[in-house]
Amino acid sequence: MLKSLGFYTFLMMLFTQLAGCGFHLRGLDSTGALTFKSAQLEMGSGVKAEFEKALVRQLSSSGVTLLQDQSAEVQIQLPATQYESTRTSSSGLGDATSELLKMTQPFTAVDLLSGKTIASDSSSVYRDRQINTASVLSSDSELRSIQQAMSEELARKVIDRIRRSMQAENQQHRQANN
Repeated sequence: MLKSLGFYTFLMMLFTQLAGCGFHLRGLDSTGALTFKSAQLEMGSGVKAEFEKALVRQLSSSGVTLLQDQSAEVQIQLPATQYESTRTSSSGLGDATSELLKMTQPFTAVDLLSGKTIASDSSSVYRDRQINTASVLSSDSELRSIQQAMSEELARKVIDRIRRSMQAENQQHRQANN
């Protein structure tokens, strides 16, 4: 009994120390260091404003300067954001009571120094939400909050995909030179 109490106390202290020391899993909730310092964003019509703001904010917080001309290192081309809502259940009266939300952002990143395409892909995020048919205003407020969170995550995914593509390209270039 005394041994198991000591073991559990040890585990509790270990977890407390790990939580308190600032330990984070590598690569979790961060975009990592970007290999470019300047970017030009080319927004197509139909890009969601929340996504655009989130992308600008995340690039700026990563130390990337946003330029309006072709003197940037990287150009990120963004066609229209695709947003889809699918009813997943309904009430006895036929009202939607839950839905699956999908937001997809196609993108192309071009290295303006070499003219090569870094990445051409699309990223998607999904959310499932319950709709309170009795309180439409709170459901609308919740929907806006969910769309904001989806935009933040989508911007993070786009930046991370570009970062990983550039790192892979740089690694291949280094291996070719060796």
